[in-house]
Order: sequence, then structure tokens, then C-alpha cells
Amino acid sequence: NKIAVLMGDYLLSRGLLLSLEHGDHYFLDSTSHAVKRMSEGELLQIQKSRQLNINEETYIQIISDKTGSLFSACTDIGAASTTTDQEKRNLLKAYGENVGLAFQIRDDLLDYLGRKNILGKSTGSDIKEKKITLPLIYALQQSSRRDAQQALRHVKRGAHQKEIDWVLSYVRENGGLEYSIRKAEEYGSFAKASLSPFPDSPVKHSLLQFVNFVMERTS
Repeated sequence: NKIAVLMGDYLLSRGLLLSLEHGDHYFLDSTSHAVKRMSEGELLQIQKSRQLNINEETYIQIISDKTGSLFSACTDIGAASTTTDQEKRNLLKAYGENVGLAFQIRDDLLDYLGRKNILGKSTGSDIKEKKITLPLIYALQQSSRRDAQQALRHVKRGAHQKEIDWVLSYVRENGGLEYSIRKAEEYGSFAKASLSPFPDSPVKHSLLQFVNFVMERTS
């Protein structure tokens, strides 16, 4: 993880320097805005994790800032490098934002479904870190108040596997997995819809296939 973080920092700094060297101030502005949103999303998630108080609206705001902003910056800059048509650029930026949301929901869902040898992390690792993501948020809304309070107590203490397993079962029994799958598919559909005005091409096909990959990925 440390190597991945350092490599990410290096690539970011190189991208910013290249933008400055070539006078690409729009690219610099887009990247800086994405970094700002990512930082704000991370801070909001830390705050809500400490309070164990998060609803779906706040969750979407967090993942939009943390992940949607990164994907949309990539597609925005890619579009800006090839066209001055603002409508096309806005469509591709929306594609990136929505595919980023679908990606993050799917990633959070895999924490309840995956295996360590596939994901590189144990199932329930988000619970250990007191991260309340969409599967749990939905389950908390659907269950009795008593069960919801018990689930939050387990998340608060979440260091023991027995408590983690209880929360995993609780989410499954209260429809958290199915709901999260539907929401990820919804944002995936939004991403594909953003591409509908574009004519068929190998690039469009690749972008559509990427959405399918996001929806089907197991790691």
C-alpha cells in the first residue's frame, strides 16, 4: 500500500509539472479541482466514521468526491485534449463521474462478497475500519431499530471476527447486497447513456466495455 501511495503521488506530481511545462492550464485546473474534491471526500468519510452517522445521500457525496472526481477528471482531460466541443466534453465528464460511482459502490459491495486471495483484503475489512458503506446503510434503514443499534455497536467494537460475521449476515438478511448491486447498475446505466450521442467507434466500444468490467469485476 505504501508503494502504491508513493507511486500515485509521483504520477500526480508529474502530471501537474507536465501541465505547467506545456502551458495546459485547463488540465492543471481540472486536476487540482479533482484533488480538492478527493481530499474533502476523505475528510468527510473520516468524520462520519468517527460518528457512525451516515445516510445514503452523504455516502453518495463521499464517493462522488473520492472516486467520481478522479474518474471524471480523467475523462474530462482526455476529452479536452481532443475537442473544443463543450457538449461532448460535458458528456464524457458525466460518463467518468457515473462510472466512478458505480466502481466505488461495487468495490464497497465486494467487501461483503469477496475472498482475501481475490481482493487482497479480508471480507469485512471496511467494518474493521468503521466504514459505513451502502450495503450497511441500506440494511440499517430496513431493519428494526433494535437490530440497527446492535449492528452499530458491533461496527463500533468491530475488532473481533464474531462481530464482523454478525454484521455481514445482518447486511445480507436485510437486502443490503441486492440494493447495492441495483444502485451500481443504475450509475453504470447513466454512464452508458452519456455515450449514446456519440457514433459507434472502437473508442466508444472500449468505454462501454469498461462499464461492463466495472459491473462484473470480482477484485
